[in-house]
Amino acid sequence: MEPAPNTEALDQQFKEFIQALKSAVNSAMPHLKDSDPTSVDKAITDCREILDVVMEGDVKEWLS
Repeated sequence: MEPAPNTEALDQQFKEFIQALKSAVNSAMPHLKDSDPTSVDKAITDCREILDVVMEGDVKEWLS
């Protein structure tokens, strides 16, 4: 059985998505108890944007 086309490229793209999510979360963690929630709100917004791109599922755009 042959692997699906673009498997390696998709694996790489999802790795980048996961790294971006992890980075956003890690940037917010030290600021969870701050009186100013700006850093945490920014991280949540970043995560939401990344997940929106994933959920759109426009694979052709990711691979271009």
